[in-house]
Amino acid sequence: MDARRLRVISQLPVAERFSVLGEGLALLADNVATLERDARTLSTSGSYRGAAVLRCFADEEAAKVMILLDLARAGWKNHTTVKSCMTNFYQHLARGLYVRAYRGSPADLAEIRGYVDGLRQQYYLDGPMEMDWIFGNEITTDREERLYVDYVVDENDEGRWTGPADRFAHVDEDYISAAPTSTISALTTAMHQVGLLSEAGLNATRGVWDGAIVDDTMRWAELRQLNIAVITKLRSAHLEYTDQDTEALRDVVNNWSFPLAGLDLTLIEVDRADLQETRQRQLAREMGMLDGFEGGYDYF
Repeated sequence: MDARRLRVISQLPVAERFSVLGEGLALLADNVATLERDARTLSTSGSYRGAAVLRCFADEEAAKVMILLDLARAGWKNHTTVKSCMTNFYQHLARGLYVRAYRGSPADLAEIRGYVDGLRQQYYLDGPMEMDWIFGNEITTDREERLYVDYVVDENDEGRWTGPADRFAHVDEDYISAAPTSTISALTTAMHQVGLLSEAGLNATRGVWDGAIVDDTMRWAELRQLNIAVITKLRSAHLEYTDQDTEALRDVVNNWSFPLAGLDLTLIEVDRADLQETRQRQLAREMGMLDGFEGGYDYF
């Protein structure tokens, strides 16, 4: 049995592809729900660190759901986009970017692109003065430190052990309360409830998005109307919704974000020496401003 073979689906007849993907979406939704349920059980017993680990995996599975839905929104004609989606399905960074992208409320696709590009940097400056230290990519570092113990070396060649215990003690304040369910995992549950994660849901999505212009000028109001149109098309496929589905329907309409299929979700390589030079320039500028301010006292 060969794993990681999602691309094989693109070799099937087009009429069969959504049937196979719909089966996978249902399995992903079940896995997200199971991981979330187990995370809540751990949280109830006060095992917040373990719950956070399960939620990390749940979020990645939910990201895979959104990637497959983006494949339906993009369609099969753009081979570059199809290949990108199927690659993103297996990439930790790409999945992490999906999770982060679904946290906010962007006004347009351009805002999402800018936000995502900022999180694709291999290294970046941060700290109390926003330039004190050089950190590794935020998405991958966050994932690694939440899940694994590792020996790391900083920019001064000083090594130390790090891992979940260190992370939760110094970054996440010991997780003194349960971490909430993420937007992307909650949305996956809502989508499953209303029948979107199925062959019918994929067909409805493709039918609505066929011909839609997806570029940086796409605004939230336009996207929301497309979300409503997908739900309307699903309803016309003889799906019966009740009052119990109202909240889930609202979640889909209001939280199904812009497609990321056309965005570059790969790592942006950064030269650490360039960051060090940038930091020195910024520090010199700060010191110059401080000297000017201190000299100003002579005028009073």
